[in-house]
Amino acid sequence: MKYCRRPYVLGLEVYGRKRCKLAFMAISILMLTKATAQSPTRLPPIEVGSNAEAERPTLQTLLHHVNWQSTPEAPIDLIDDAQSSADDSSAALDALEPPVVSEPAATSLPDSDDVVFATDAAELSQEFQTTAYERESRGELQNNFVAQPDFAGGISIISGDVAMKIGGYVKADLIQDYNPIDSPDSFVTTAIPTDGESGKRARFHARQSRLSFDTRWRIEDRIARAYIEGDFFGGTTDSTVSLYRLRHAYGNIGRFTAGQTWTTFTDPSAVPQTLDFEGGVSNVNRRQGLVRWDQPINNRWSVAVSVENPRVDFITPVLVTGEARTETPDFISRIRYERDRTEFQVAYLMREIGFQPEDAPLIKSFASGFNFSGSAVFHEDTKVYSQIMFGDGIGSYRGSPDVVATGPSTASLLPVFGWMIGAHHRLTERWTTNFTYSALYLDDIAGQASTNLRNTTYFAVNLIANPYERVFCGIEYLYGQRTDVSGAAGHANRVQMSFGFFLP
Repeated sequence: MKYCRRPYVLGLEVYGRKRCKLAFMAISILMLTKATAQSPTRLPPIEVGSNAEAERPTLQTLLHHVNWQSTPEAPIDLIDDAQSSADDSSAALDALEPPVVSEPAATSLPDSDDVVFATDAAELSQEFQTTAYERESRGELQNNFVAQPDFAGGISIISGDVAMKIGGYVKADLIQDYNPIDSPDSFVTTAIPTDGESGKRARFHARQSRLSFDTRWRIEDRIARAYIEGDFFGGTTDSTVSLYRLRHAYGNIGRFTAGQTWTTFTDPSAVPQTLDFEGGVSNVNRRQGLVRWDQPINNRWSVAVSVENPRVDFITPVLVTGEARTETPDFISRIRYERDRTEFQVAYLMREIGFQPEDAPLIKSFASGFNFSGSAVFHEDTKVYSQIMFGDGIGSYRGSPDVVATGPSTASLLPVFGWMIGAHHRLTERWTTNFTYSALYLDDIAGQASTNLRNTTYFAVNLIANPYERVFCGIEYLYGQRTDVSGAAGHANRVQMSFGFFLP
């Protein structure tokens, strides 16, 4: 019998042809097994060197590359879809190192094929922006507590042709009064007592905190919008009661607006930038139900007309029994001029005020008024705003009566005149300041009660810091004065500190 040469396989001698065949088969299997175990196809390449072991990817590094998609059937998929579908019977899960898979999107988290929950969806939501909808935030400096949130970026939900932006802020107010005032949460100067009483009061609250939902979608070649916003100034001034209150709830499509929002008689660009919630005594900051049509004239001028919810503040004569009536809506029109850094508008209001005595015919009277307002930005760091408002029977648009009793059984429309001026300045990238002064005067009609309001003033100056993005803190000094028809007067001093956090 002839023998093959004496090969050595792993140090063992093998004789005979059959044994040679078995040896070669063993060699092949062992080489294939070794090659498979050392295959780099499932792991990143590793450089050879003294630090090669330290440079091997760790489990934490590999999990960073996982595509964190989830479904009810497969909560978390740690295997690349293409790799798993190519070889369902592979032993990848038995490997010592987890597999490397595709990089996820950096700014969005897909929850399904249609909806994207995004924390920074600037590019996705930008296509839903329009000049008309972004008008209120245009040209505004930082620390504006009235302007609506910018629609691009932040917390957004996008699904095809529909997008929603969640906005708002948390604001905590620490208030110290050095004189009596019957309005602990906001500085309402008409609530200053004039009887000479004295006293101090401290108050902490977060009622100005705000939450908004801005939803937009495409209808043919237009973008429709539904906006809802609320704060917690509902209920009473009791520190334990802060009810959610509706501020805005309206919809836009093209030039048509319907719902509750700023009255057409006001100018949001001229609202004072105070930490105090009230603002100036002559500033028209009323929000109410309305239906409005805006009509552009050219790229700078526009007009608007609206019918709005009538609200009347009526001081009833002592010998008359009845109730105030609003048989028709308020009719308001305005003409507006806009440029990149300048806004100006004139608004006109006409209304019918009625009173229904018991067992007597309805008494009606026509009332009207004007509001001139505007703002301008200088050198990108300073915004100046102003307002002049006057008319008969329109005092409720600024917190004063529309009709006052002039005798035991008589009443009259009350003429009102108010003005305001203010400036908002950016000192540095992290510091801003604002001052506001306003005054309101009511005519001294013969026969009024001596305790009726005659005039009031409001002054505020603040300093606000932005130590971090979307974080603010500030301090504000407020001074107010009230004078009655009798000549009795009172004043109030307040210091307010505020801390806040804007939603992204």
